[in-house]
Order: sequence, then C-alpha cells, then structure tokens
Amino acid sequence: MGAEWFFAEHDDWLEEERAAFELVRGRVLDIGTGAGRHSLEAQRRGLEAVAIDISPGAVEVCRRRGVRNARLLSIGEIDESLGVFDTVLLLCGNLGLGGGADDTVALLEELGGLTAPGARIVFDSVDPHVENDEADLAYLERNRERGRMPGQVTIRISYGGLVTPWYDLLCVSPEELEELAAPTGWRLAWRRNAEPPDWYGVLEKS
Repeated sequence: MGAEWFFAEHDDWLEEERAAFELVRGRVLDIGTGAGRHSLEAQRRGLEAVAIDISPGAVEVCRRRGVRNARLLSIGEIDESLGVFDTVLLLCGNLGLGGGADDTVALLEELGGLTAPGARIVFDSVDPHVENDEADLAYLERNRERGRMPGQVTIRISYGGLVTPWYDLLCVSPEELEELAAPTGWRLAWRRNAEPPDWYGVLEKS
C-alpha cells in the first residue's frame, strides 16, 4: 500500500469502497484518518466529521488539506467529550485496531456508547481464511495454538527511514465478526467482497 493510496480522490477509490461510503450519514467519527481522505469526502457531502489519528504528521496533513476537525488522539482516548456520532469510519483495516478478540469486543461496546440509535460502523477487513499459502496456514494454526484468533497479526509499518513499533491487528471473516459483534449490540447489516481476501462491511447498531 503506497502513500498515494491515502491521498486518493473519491473517483479513484475501489468500487466497493465507494459503495460502502454511500452508507455514511450524519455526524462522522473517522478513526485512524491518515491523510484525511474519508473526512474530506464526508465534508464535501455536507457532513460534520471528527478525524483522529495517533500520528502528529497525519493530523497536520489533514489540517493542511482542509479537514476542519482533526485531532491527535488514540483509539484508547476516545470518550464522550467528542459527542455523539451517527457513523464511525474504521477503513483501511482500522476495524482491527483492537488487536485481539476481547479488545475488539470492548471497542465495539465503547463505540456503542458514543453513537446514536441506528448508528453505523463502516469498515473493511481481510478474511484470513481466503487465498492462503502454506506459510499463511501455519500462521493461522500457530495463532490458534496460542489462544489467539486465527487472523490476529503482529505488524509494523515502514516508510523511508521511519518505522512504527510492532502492534497487533485483527483480520476477520464476516462470520467471525458477526460472532464478535453479537453481544455488543451491533449486527452486520451490509457486506461487499472486494478482490480476495479484502471485504467491506457495515455494522448497524440494533
């Protein structure tokens, strides 16, 4: 995923991402905003967007590009001071930022407390059970043996001479997400497969 992906205009997004974004409505919380492309599109549609990221550079880029409310804030610092939202964006794999099953459930429960009735979470993920080679299958099995979800990966991101710390990211199939979401008050209301193993979805607050 090159840097240009984070600056892509709406017409250059994947068809499936554009379809998912049509379900965005109301007041929007954009978690892990990056260069702010989703918040900017929400603003263009007349929606209020609050964009958050843990990268000072990302937040500065968002502000320079015209995101009106960009904040340096981690996912663990989200609270009621941000107000109530109708849509939460967890795109570019950010649904997995909880890192593991229990933390993802806790995140969904927390977002339930920050959102209006009928709110939506618009997201994408990677189905860890699709398009696997022998190394992938061994990784999934090792996760199971350690009591982790199969698609829990430990990664870091590098660009030029910069590199992040290692962190866990959870990749889930639609069926796995439905199971995680069931006790949290969210249900999988819409999904669309992209190029395997990627898929887009919308969780709706019941």
